Amino acid sequence: MQTVLVERYPTLGGVCLNVGCIPSKALLHIASVMEEAQHMGDSGVRFAAPSIDLDKLRLHKDKVVGTLTGGLAGMAKGRKVEVVQGVGQFVDPHHLEVALAGGGSKLIRFQKAIIAAGSQPIALPFMPNDDPRVVDSTGALELRQIPQRMLVVGGGIIGLEMASVSALGSRITVVELGSVLMPGADRDLVKVWEKKNAHRFDRILLNTGVVAAAASPEGIEVTYSNDEKESFDLVLVAVGRSPNGGKLAAEKAGVAVNERGFIPVDTQLRTNVAHIFAIGDIVGQPMLAHKGVHEAHVAAEAAHGSKRCFDALQIPSVAYTDPEIAWAGKTEEQCRAEGITYGKSVFPWAASGGERWPMAGPRASPS
Repeated sequence: MQTVLVERYPTLGGVCLNVGCIPSKALLHIASVMEEAQHMGDSGVRFAAPSIDLDKLRLHKDKVVGTLTGGLAGMAKGRKVEVVQGVGQFVDPHHLEVALAGGGSKLIRFQKAIIAAGSQPIALPFMPNDDPRVVDSTGALELRQIPQRMLVVGGGIIGLEMASVSALGSRITVVELGSVLMPGADRDLVKVWEKKNAHRFDRILLNTGVVAAAASPEGIEVTYSNDEKESFDLVLVAVGRSPNGGKLAAEKAGVAVNERGFIPVDTQLRTNVAHIFAIGDIVGQPMLAHKGVHEAHVAAEAAHGSKRCFDALQIPSVAYTDPEIAWAGKTEEQCRAEGITYGKSVFPWAASGGERWPMAGPRASPS
């Protein structure tokens, strides 16, 4: 099929490749090597304290990203995909108007369309969001500074991943509105992570929210829901992502968008308009790149007339923390909540010779 790809940013690859799992993975590797070198002292090999050159670190991260985005551009060219840089909005069920990045506009007529406009970080309205010391996940990966004290607002996967890759020696406080860190993962896995990372944190505040914030020359002063105040050099806001369904003028094409900005689809990723499909973050959880890629394959084949459908029994999840945590299928907590009888097999870290990750209790190993 003759294909036109409308992309808002100068490079292809979306959140994962440009400002998500790929740059965070590159930086996580650096942080992990630093940590490993420090632990080698216990084995009798000592290295000098690391000296961090932020400019070179940024260049390394950007080179990793650039290699992959350049590869995607080459693939698009090789497959004769016309790439149009700009922001698109529907005009009617068969036309998209693109405000071009270089100025002007372009009207694109299509027979079939796939909406893959993704999501964006949720901003807290009371935060001084124009202050460079308040960042979201994208800002954290820019590595503008190494703060002495950093606050992570949100104890989910994104917040803890960013804490792992952007701290590089910072003291960290995490504030989480819920009762647990990394909800969705098995508790015994998270406990292993907590045990290993305990030395990084000044405080982990559960069942606590941030209700106000103010900027001063000394730092960002936040007020917690318990009325306590604290000041930080950097505040990372990681309270979730919101889909971009409401930004496409989808109603002009007749496409239904719910109040949260998600676009409902059927098992072929087809919207309520038969020739328009949607994939990725914009169709719902989990907001994972590998899930979006699989949906893209299904939608493209369905648009071509195939009877392919998306019927995933399990979607693996991963947290790019140190140590990394991965799981697939239902957790123990979900099984208990749904009354599902399950068996459990546990293998202890201590049985892996030379493994330095600590136990977090007798049942804290991967299952």
